[in-house]
Amino acid sequence: MDNQELAVLLDKYTTGELSPSERIRLAELIDLPGNEGTLEDFVRQVMTSDDFAGLGEPRVKEAILSHLDRRIAPPRRISLPRYAAAAAILLLLAGGFWLWRAGRPGTQPGVAQQAAHDVAPGHEGAILTLADGKQIVLDSSSKGTLAKQGNTAITKLGAGELTYQAETTAAAEVMYNTLSTPRGRRTSVVLSDGTRVWLNAASSIKFPTAFTAGTRVVEISGEAWFEVAKHPSQPFIVRTLHSDPLEIQVLGTSFNITAYSDEDAVSTTLMEGSVKVVSGSAAKLLTPGQQLIAKSDGRLELNPAVDLQKVIAWKEGNFLFRGDELTSIMRQLSRWYDIDVHFDGAVSDHYTGKISRQVNISQVLKMLQAAGGVEFSVQNKEVKVLPRSI
Repeated sequence: MDNQELAVLLDKYTTGELSPSERIRLAELIDLPGNEGTLEDFVRQVMTSDDFAGLGEPRVKEAILSHLDRRIAPPRRISLPRYAAAAAILLLLAGGFWLWRAGRPGTQPGVAQQAAHDVAPGHEGAILTLADGKQIVLDSSSKGTLAKQGNTAITKLGAGELTYQAETTAAAEVMYNTLSTPRGRRTSVVLSDGTRVWLNAASSIKFPTAFTAGTRVVEISGEAWFEVAKHPSQPFIVRTLHSDPLEIQVLGTSFNITAYSDEDAVSTTLMEGSVKVVSGSAAKLLTPGQQLIAKSDGRLELNPAVDLQKVIAWKEGNFLFRGDELTSIMRQLSRWYDIDVHFDGAVSDHYTGKISRQVNISQVLKMLQAAGGVEFSVQNKEVKVLPRSI
């Protein structure tokens, strides 16, 4: 009976029809003995689905399927370990999709040391600094009008989203606000011209409360996604507050900028429209689907292998890794989970995978550790990364 119920719930899971109570029941059934065959069949189904293959890594899919075949080939005296299948399902239920360590198929999963210590994911929220220096913590502010800056009303719509709306067309003093996201926060804002900006964790944007005649200029640090309102007579300019500053000139478009101070380069990725990126005396025009990397020596280089899904993953609520170095992955985790990361030994593997940004950090670390080559220790908000002991 348990097998039949499990199969029904797994089928409902794949169609997105699970209720909260059914999700809890499914997690219970996964851990019961005797359900290994049903779990193995489901894992195989996931691995062969178009969604799995659609992430563009057929070699990964083939390697995992080959590994499953070796473990459950007839006669089925040695089956896929129950905890391995259960771990795969639990990761899927938690929002994880799959993860693979480059060049190391078939590594047995481990269990990250997180039973007593865990860290919740980041959430919507930010700090707004007004022209007079007053700060408003959006996380704890009520919805509605927060303040007025000259002729512009600032309204909070949700947990972290703001809108700026000029109440009159009369000329007013130019006033600047700064919206910043600490580690573990993200937010969005609609500027007075209708441009919408999303800020990733550990980022900021400085902007006028109302745009006057001429150009529209904002300054950012960290990572931001822009959907710029089209006003041909008012070009939109984004300046990066990075050690290697850039200027991105826009008319109306959608694009992403990554300009963290702890990253080696600044990247600008264009989704639609047209932008010109200027670095010192160098300048380059981008067309949709292109990504430009600004090197520390001032060179501007197009990335021939830009992955647009990866660029936009953070805005859609996911982590997406494509052969990323563990050091790069841990920098992303440190910003979103507000953790301090320490490497205790040399770890240089590359990982490919996808997981929701809404799970606790233990789930992310469990996936990394399951791919092999690394172990983690979590104490409060400090994470130690250690080479896998043999």
